[in-house]
Amino acid sequence: MKHLLLCALLVLAGTGAGAQAQHTLSGKVTDPALEPVPGAYVMLFKDTVLQKTTLTDADGHYNFESLPDGPYMLKASAMGFDSYSSPVLTSTTAPPNIVLTEKKSTLKEVTVQAQKPFLEVKADRVVVNVENSIVSSGSSVMDVLQHSPGVTVDNNDNISLKGKQGVVIWIDGKPTPMQGADLGTVLRGMPSGSVDKIELISNPGARYDAAGNAGIINIKTKKDQRMGINGTATINYGQGKFPKYGAGLTLNYRNKKLNVYFNYNYALRYWFNHLTLDRKFLDTAKSNDGGQLFRYEQDNYAVFDFNNHTASTGIDYSLSDATTLGAVFSFGSNVFSPKADNASRALDGGNHLLYDFKTTGRHANKYYNYAVNLNLRHNFDSSGRSLSIDADYAAFNTDNRQNFVTRYTAPDGSAYQPDYYLKSKLSGVTRIQSLKADYIHPLGHALRLEAGVKSSFAQADNEPLFYEMVGNDYVLDTKRSNHFLYKENINAGYINLSKDASKWSGQLGLRLENTNANWHQVTTGQKYDTSYTQLFPSLALQYHLDAKQDLGITFSRRIERPNYQQLNPFKYFIDKTTYRAGYPYLQPASFYSVELSHTFNQKLVTTFTYGINKGVITEVIQPSDTEDSVTVQTTKNLKQMTFVGISGAYTFQFTRWWSNVSNINMYYSLYEGNIANTPLRNGKPTFDLNTNNTFLLPGNISIELELYYQARQIYGYMDVQPLWMLNAGIQKHFLDRKATLKFNIQDIFFTGYPKATSIYTGYREDFIAQRETRVANISLIYRFGKNTVAPARKRGGGAEDEKSRAAGSNL
Repeated sequence: MKHLLLCALLVLAGTGAGAQAQHTLSGKVTDPALEPVPGAYVMLFKDTVLQKTTLTDADGHYNFESLPDGPYMLKASAMGFDSYSSPVLTSTTAPPNIVLTEKKSTLKEVTVQAQKPFLEVKADRVVVNVENSIVSSGSSVMDVLQHSPGVTVDNNDNISLKGKQGVVIWIDGKPTPMQGADLGTVLRGMPSGSVDKIELISNPGARYDAAGNAGIINIKTKKDQRMGINGTATINYGQGKFPKYGAGLTLNYRNKKLNVYFNYNYALRYWFNHLTLDRKFLDTAKSNDGGQLFRYEQDNYAVFDFNNHTASTGIDYSLSDATTLGAVFSFGSNVFSPKADNASRALDGGNHLLYDFKTTGRHANKYYNYAVNLNLRHNFDSSGRSLSIDADYAAFNTDNRQNFVTRYTAPDGSAYQPDYYLKSKLSGVTRIQSLKADYIHPLGHALRLEAGVKSSFAQADNEPLFYEMVGNDYVLDTKRSNHFLYKENINAGYINLSKDASKWSGQLGLRLENTNANWHQVTTGQKYDTSYTQLFPSLALQYHLDAKQDLGITFSRRIERPNYQQLNPFKYFIDKTTYRAGYPYLQPASFYSVELSHTFNQKLVTTFTYGINKGVITEVIQPSDTEDSVTVQTTKNLKQMTFVGISGAYTFQFTRWWSNVSNINMYYSLYEGNIANTPLRNGKPTFDLNTNNTFLLPGNISIELELYYQARQIYGYMDVQPLWMLNAGIQKHFLDRKATLKFNIQDIFFTGYPKATSIYTGYREDFIAQRETRVANISLIYRFGKNTVAPARKRGGGAEDEKSRAAGSNL
């Protein structure tokens, strides 16, 4: 590893050695009043060939480094302004400040139609433009994720990217507080209308927290970037088996010194989950179903009424041209009362009915959270030297009440055994505090140094209480109830060196993380305390073959820490025979990954990936180790997972009115381990395909047609069957494009739900999880305010990895 880092550093430093003289072109872009225009697009040409592009910073400055002798020409553009072209410049000529003139034409005079595609393929990520998608309008964020390229959501709402588990979900650069079923609950209640875009980042560098084996999915909510007072109002209605309602409002005020914004979204989404299970407990001396000892046939039907409120407000204030202060406050709540009915049949080895039982569940669940971020950014000079500081505080709370009644019936219709009554109160809170600082320092010769530090503290307090009816009263069940306390402190520092030369660009990073964690199971007296320090190197090199082709390689080591829910051993019951439980002895998993990529004309991107996940954390559904005929959904460490894959993202423009973006992932995952006395060495080549077509028609009308297909795949002990979805939509702009009406139908043929089989020693389970995937949506969007744009500065808090694991404790 030391030799690899040394060689890469020499490559980066040596790309400028022996080259011809290097020059710099820099300047400022302003409006006619000489006020800076941030976010302007500046292009550098040599002999009419585009060489480099950049965006102006908050002060309107642009900078091009490491240039050989000219001549050059500059072009600049920004929304609301006419484009600018400079006279011919030499590399020694000081370019004049660029003054953009405001456009005099209005939107109604523009006749050229254009819109961002649903998918944008970039060198380091794939961007899903949710706001521009017709087929995503009126749906939930989880619905959008399920048909995003390379993203898979299983029956337990675990999210994987390009076949790899361990994805960290971010919202606006800050990780979400949930994982698994709890994250699924939040994302299904979150309307897609609140989202601008989703970034799929498969191999992040050292600047990012090391958590997330499969990378990062960053959900970016809408923020109005226009000057003055502006806003967007949205209303939508959807109808599947059940109705869905939603509305949202975005308000923004911006001038050269101040930016204030407020967002609010509401959604009431009725949603069903129909889960059928066939569970066979087998004689281990026999190798087929003829050795059946006992069997459950179960039919679970649940209806959810997700009542979701999300709100955020923030302010940015420029103390000077160089310094900006900001504050963000956000709040979210999701209240729902699931109605779950389970009908089960217990059969003997000959499939004769022993008894049946019906469980009725009537619950009341509350998830709510709030977060505060204070941030500062200071630009020391126009060279790009800057310092940013973030302080975060967040709290995530849950208060869930469960009420089960189970009635047993013999084959002759009589009572098989007394009715069983179970109640529970599952309450929890997780608090996170973090402080981080990031520093950027240009070194000259196109070298740039980035460095940063971060410290975070998390505390989780969960106390699930279960009560059984004894006689006519409910009595505390001390065998199931418990009190779980968790504390964690992570201290990190990183250094990142990057270089952008004429033919080469590269980045070399090293991150150090020190983790201190302990938990206390108060009920049983169990305690666990651990501390470890690890290094996380990363490398990225890109070679520009010519004006249209690039070759790239990235390498990184990442970690997947167990979240608080996965460690907490309390039992969350589905019925008396099935429950979910944490495993307190989970260990962190380490993932080593290398990617080779080829980009052609910024439209065709092909990537080869190889990775090894040591101690991979895997969701399993296994027979209980201590209870007879009981199934447990939990999380365990496997020995390792080896991953080999190739993915292609391709953008086609067939005609001026027909464009297509297609993404295909082909991969092989080999899982090795031993859980529930079942040795595992299993894998299967598989692929998934996403293709999206956009058709621009006269009259401000456009149509979208999207197909998603996922082939049969192996995930640990689970054999997942193929699934596919066909989505279609149409939209029309009117009122000078200030208003947009969208209509779509998702999963037209109702085929986008998972089916799978899990096999262990002495146990086999087959399931089908039908969900509300077929929905027709209609939505109306209205935009008001001015059209002059000045992009808001990027905001990103410091509590990144911690929030992605926090809410697991909130049950």
